Amino acid sequence: MFATFSVCATEACQRKYMDFLLANYEDLRLPYPFLVAFGFIASPILMGQECVLCLDGEGEVIGAFGYIHGTGEGNYEDRHVVQLQVALLSESYRCTRFFLEGLQMLARHLNELNGAVNELVFWTGMDDYAIRLFNKFAERTGDGELAIGYQVTLRQLNKYLAKFKREH
Repeated sequence: MFATFSVCATEACQRKYMDFLLANYEDLRLPYPFLVAFGFIASPILMGQECVLCLDGEGEVIGAFGYIHGTGEGNYEDRHVVQLQVALLSESYRCTRFFLEGLQMLARHLNELNGAVNELVFWTGMDDYAIRLFNKFAERTGDGELAIGYQVTLRQLNKYLAKFKREH
């Protein structure tokens, strides 16, 4: 299986991002009412931030993730922090290889911002698999009623990813 990750730079690409995530909404398993979840899905576009598509060898969308700069707690003024809003790979592509490739792409992209970003935060559901996975490279920062918060500095993420062969 072959896949590429690319930043959405056009309205057509952003539409594919939204279409993919809404078509696969149930797979996101977001523990929030739809209107709140929709805000997480759409905010990278609405706030003029970044969304990324993962495409298979045929050019079909098989994954997407999006982030914003800043956090609600910091009144979105803490722009050195990137908050991952949503991430999803199609079930047949959910494997370590594609997860690492997506994480590597995100780290490379954030590194290219030349120091503008130094931290990544995100929330995940309370399933055991996600907890084990994210505990490998991020620090657990909070337990909400419906989700668990994580934080990792860009430096720590780069160090973790250096253990693996870089995919191109």
